[in-house]
Amino acid sequence: MYRFAITIVLLLGTLQVSAQESEPKKQSFILKGLYWVKTLIDSSAVRGVDRTYIEQPKRSWAVEVRTDASESTLKMHTDYNLENDISTKMSSKTSNGFTTSLGAWVGYRGYGLGWSKELTGGDGTTFSIGAAGGSFGINLRIHTYRSNTPEFIYNFNDHGEQYSERFREELDDPIKVRSLFIDGYYLFNRKHFSYAAAYDQSLIQRRSAGSLMAGAMYHHCSADYSADSNWGWVYEMQGVGKIKFTQASIGVGYAYNWVPARGWLINVMAMPTLALYNRTTLYDYTIYCYSDKETDEEALEDPDAIFEVEDETEITTPNKVTWNFDARVALVYNWQRTYLRVFGHFNRFTYGSDITWGRLYDWKVYAAFGFRF
Repeated sequence: MYRFAITIVLLLGTLQVSAQESEPKKQSFILKGLYWVKTLIDSSAVRGVDRTYIEQPKRSWAVEVRTDASESTLKMHTDYNLENDISTKMSSKTSNGFTTSLGAWVGYRGYGLGWSKELTGGDGTTFSIGAAGGSFGINLRIHTYRSNTPEFIYNFNDHGEQYSERFREELDDPIKVRSLFIDGYYLFNRKHFSYAAAYDQSLIQRRSAGSLMAGAMYHHCSADYSADSNWGWVYEMQGVGKIKFTQASIGVGYAYNWVPARGWLINVMAMPTLALYNRTTLYDYTIYCYSDKETDEEALEDPDAIFEVEDETEITTPNKVTWNFDARVALVYNWQRTYLRVFGHFNRFTYGSDITWGRLYDWKVYAAFGFRF
């Protein structure tokens, strides 16, 4: 994480350092430190690389305009029995839908900050920090969205007879989903292969090469639909109105940079991961109904009834080892001072307990036009 701090410091201080390089005696201790970091980053990215395979652009800064299309889908499942021993499998699916967004990124030698805002299809934001060197890549991304039209699927088993129902419901209080992703990669063939050439263009791949890679991934997601108006959903999920799940994974994969012609680069990266830390926290609630009706059945039909979701109880599941998958594809074209990148990634995360279980699917495809200066 110290590299992210370096990123922020560089964005604020590098220009001032450059302006005072001609007067080293007047530099303060802080400016000398910043200049040392700047020199370290400039040299470490190409230390030990074969310059016939990897080139470092002369201009160190870059700014990008980004637009993307993405979708995040959260599926939740539970089982329960109705009267007369009718078993039911209930599933709910929430999504921010097919969304497009517009954003910007600025960075120095692969260390940068980005932010984007959804324009169509959703009401979410994404904040990202990235760092890429000669043999590593680190990314942090925070994605939030709201979904007010979940889909509910009921599969019934009535003494061997199977039937199902499916419908959508408009929510007064949308479900709130927030995801934090942190992933890091180490590439073993830094002499010939560049991760930065594919994903932030601080380096340029001149000849095709591949590399084995090791990676680690941290993911934390929270989904909250515990508003009073969503009491029916909470009831169907056996009192669960909020879910948090956390996973820490490690994996080994392979990445390849193909250079079909000068200026072009096509990257493919795939890495299965093993989640050694995998815990789910459920928040259980009690639903209170306030009505003048004498029976529960009458109260449920009472338009003046007031429902409240109260008495939160936290339940944490034991650790459960599982597997996930991380995949990326990138297409890049470099000009002298500008570049174009089209990039896509896919992540799949699972969680579970005896009460509820499910999956989060997250994919994104974006195009970025960058200018070096």
